[in-house]
Amino acid sequence: MQRYISLSTASATDLLRLGVYYCQRLITNPWLRRHAHRMLVFVLRQRHPRLVRADAQQSDAVAQFRRLGYVQLTPLLSKAQCLEMRAYLEHCALLDSKGSGQPVSLTAIPQACNVGDYPLDTVVNCPHVMETANHEAIMRLAIDYLGFTPVITGLSLRWTFPSAAAPDIVQRFHRDCELGSIKMMVYLTDVDADAGPHTFAAGTHRDRMPVRLHSHSDEEVHAEQVKMLGAAGTSFVIDTRGIHKGGVPLERPRLMLGVQYSLLPCLLFDYDPVPYTGSADLEHYVNRLVIAP
Repeated sequence: MQRYISLSTASATDLLRLGVYYCQRLITNPWLRRHAHRMLVFVLRQRHPRLVRADAQQSDAVAQFRRLGYVQLTPLLSKAQCLEMRAYLEHCALLDSKGSGQPVSLTAIPQACNVGDYPLDTVVNCPHVMETANHEAIMRLAIDYLGFTPVITGLSLRWTFPSAAAPDIVQRFHRDCELGSIKMMVYLTDVDADAGPHTFAAGTHRDRMPVRLHSHSDEEVHAEQVKMLGAAGTSFVIDTRGIHKGGVPLERPRLMLGVQYSLLPCLLFDYDPVPYTGSADLEHYVNRLVIAP
């Protein structure tokens, strides 16, 4: 879980980053955004020539990803690994991140809490998280789709609970506008129609970007709405420019690992990398925003 820059404590550099973020949102034309993306990839290749570049040939998965804005992956975690991760998290505190912001216990979730996130140090050191985030299959897909080796710019383990509270913004259809950014999601619990499946509006990643981002009702989204259903371990990737939402669970809570991959650090986040105690050999460039040297 990453923290957003706080205006009350923002430095001059932070304010400059926020200014750049809002300026890039003024580029709404898809053709201009594609060319801005290509220019960024060109610059990155000049600055970091040692890093892996995209394959010359496009895989079927990448072709589907470009056409629809999402792609299902072969499950990256087994059921046993998901159980091990849930056992590790069972006694870890999480934050009522969309409500009070206070720590809560998984055994005593307040009625008004609909979303709970674990702190970054818990996420990074949870079994299998960093290995999954750096899995060869997802890294290859990210490199081929984005055109260059990405940076992990967002990392979360999030519970979504049945709640009488109004749906949060992430539980209503919306889109993100970071340039060159995709997100992998892995269910750590079984997710059916009653457990708040993630939903993606196919093809909307190719739309003209609005200057002002806003949420949409289900009726306003005319593209095919694809619900991601599956057992624990189910894995998929979306282009975050597309319209998407996390469902509101009706019967059972949902636990999901989310990993965002981007060409550049997200300009909205105040990054504070944490120590990693695992044994995986991780590429520093890819993980530098979440793992301390």
